[in-house]
Amino acid sequence: MEDLVMAALGGDEAAVDRLLKAGADANHADANGWTALIGAARSDHAALVDRLLGAGAKVNHKDAKGMTALMLAAEGGHVAVADRLLKAGADVNHSDNKGKNALMRAAENRRMEMVDHLLRAGGNVNHADRRGKTALMRAALGGDDAMIRLLVGAKADVNQVDANGWTALICAAAGDVKVVKRLIDAGADVGRSARDGLTALKRATASGHAAIVDTLETAAR
Repeated sequence: MEDLVMAALGGDEAAVDRLLKAGADANHADANGWTALIGAARSDHAALVDRLLGAGAKVNHKDAKGMTALMLAAEGGHVAVADRLLKAGADVNHSDNKGKNALMRAAENRRMEMVDHLLRAGGNVNHADRRGKTALMRAALGGDDAMIRLLVGAKADVNQVDANGWTALICAAAGDVKVVKRLIDAGADVGRSARDGLTALKRATASGHAAIVDTLETAAR
């Protein structure tokens, strides 16, 4: 049965069709918990996703890491596949073993179109993983200004804190001044302290980012 997973992963439509007609279980999972649907979604094979869903594949099946077909499609930015999965009932806010949802996976991989698609499908922009990090915080750590603009526009909470009390602004303070300015403009609390007393200004100072230090000091006046 594992041949079905490999055939789907490789985009071999003829093999998938032949195996299904021969009685292969559309929901068989390999040692990693991958089903053919997860393989097809991961590899951006929309036609196979349709075929497998039609054969009864479970859209919300989780692999060994707690990830679903939608989450794998989100990571890869495969919007057409994600659209099919969502229409088939995929849980847009399912969390994997690390507490991340599809939106966070897409944001981490800078999949702008996918993030927008998931937001429109009801993705929780303020969902936090097991460490309390949100998509906005991850984007701030990565200096992804375009992603931050999109998330802020979707009402991401700029003052939400993670398990250590870090905000998106503290995350951004050792990176790009454009990101820092955008977060401040969106209402970020410049003086907010983490649990250990760290502030955005202290982090920027320790990192030697003079432009960010100046921006934070100006905003605090």
